Amino acid sequence: MRIGAGFDERRIESGHGLVNNRVATLPLGKLKIGQTEALALVIIAIIGVAILAASTMVTAIALFLLVALAALRPEASVVALPAVIGFVYQELVLKNARFSPQETLLATTGAGTGLHALWRLASARTATPIRSVIIELRARLQLFDLAALALLLIGTLSLFTLAMPAYRHESLRVYRWVILEPVIYYALARWYLQSRDLRRLSVVTFAVGALLVAAIGIVDLAAGRGLEVEGVTRISGVYPHPNALALFLERPLVLLAGLAAVYCTRLRWYWLIGAAIVGAGLLLTFSRGAVLAAGVVIVCMLFIGQRRRLATLAAGAGVLLGATLALTASARIANLFSGGSGSLRFDLWGSAIEMVRNHPIFGIGLDQFLYVYAPRYVKPQAWSERFTSHPHDIILDSWLSLGIMGLVLALVFVALLSAATIRLARKRSVLGLAAAGAMFAGILHGLVDNGYFLPDLALIFWFLTAIIAAEAYEKFDSNRQET
Repeated sequence: MRIGAGFDERRIESGHGLVNNRVATLPLGKLKIGQTEALALVIIAIIGVAILAASTMVTAIALFLLVALAALRPEASVVALPAVIGFVYQELVLKNARFSPQETLLATTGAGTGLHALWRLASARTATPIRSVIIELRARLQLFDLAALALLLIGTLSLFTLAMPAYRHESLRVYRWVILEPVIYYALARWYLQSRDLRRLSVVTFAVGALLVAAIGIVDLAAGRGLEVEGVTRISGVYPHPNALALFLERPLVLLAGLAAVYCTRLRWYWLIGAAIVGAGLLLTFSRGAVLAAGVVIVCMLFIGQRRRLATLAAGAGVLLGATLALTASARIANLFSGGSGSLRFDLWGSAIEMVRNHPIFGIGLDQFLYVYAPRYVKPQAWSERFTSHPHDIILDSWLSLGIMGLVLALVFVALLSAATIRLARKRSVLGLAAAGAMFAGILHGLVDNGYFLPDLALIFWFLTAIIAAEAYEKFDSNRQET
């Protein structure tokens, strides 16, 4: 659903979000998509060098360059950011401070965008750009945008109703990671990724980052590294735990599978190769929930995308894969509900429901679960998991973290996403349907694990939402559909 009408989308195809021709022809607005790609690659390379160097001097130089490049071409920085999401647990060193790549790039993007806007205003010497921005914002406003604003408001209010105010610092940190920063990126993506070419480029950078994350995990396994548990070796790569890696990889896997197969007579091999590599990485995490969620959504997406024969083959392959895993990793499969994670989940959910009964309106607050759970709610049979930091269910997590308003917002968002998915299917938008599939995979897995409240998952959530919002409700040249 879209709020506002009468806006001419032909005036935003450059991707700058400009509606004034005189402003659009300023020197900083003449670079083309090819140059945007080059600048995005340079930005990603700078981040990579800063991570590997682990030097204060290199980080300081990198920050200066990143701000300068963002000021020169904000959309290049916006499309580059998805590439570093999977490296959220890596660090850039600045004296005694440590920053994640995604947080660093978001900060430099914001600073550079501000400088870019000041340059435009100074060059125009009138208030025309400001009026143009206001007009465009009003014309392009969507219900997804209102959902982002509602999350920002509800998250802010939750900071004042904590069950354990002594741990407010932890709530503020998670508020920054999973609410404030992702919503800021969503706003930047909605503003700058207005052309399909730029949206496609951002998806490419996200896919390349995911490929690298998966490849690192696979190489680790080949080198004899991994977590030995329940008769299998699970990879974690750049993540602290295999489950965290699986939560990340399932989303790009579904996205790549959708781009490779839906609405086409022949498979798009370049996307398919990427999906195969990411899929191999996901399988080697031996995360049962992630593999199942990704498989179910891929099959459904293929049916919607008019690849019914392939969907049937994929379903059969999934059954065969499940049988193979049951034989080769029998210990991990067998103990799912006999002392394993499955039975522990039921105990954890029971405790979380009891928390909800005691805090039904405001919940307990962001990142408060650990401090409330262990002293009072942990069950004797779940004592081994007393240090868990979330209830392993996105519904309970939303309610406890953000209160009843957070739960309502989550349900409203799912309704909006479902309506957008139907619209994307009718429009035969490959990019949009693939992004929606990735979202649903995360939500489905989130029913038994963390579905949103981690820095990488929250940023992916709003990145994909920006793609879906634009593809579903904004006009584009049909000749530019993916082929």
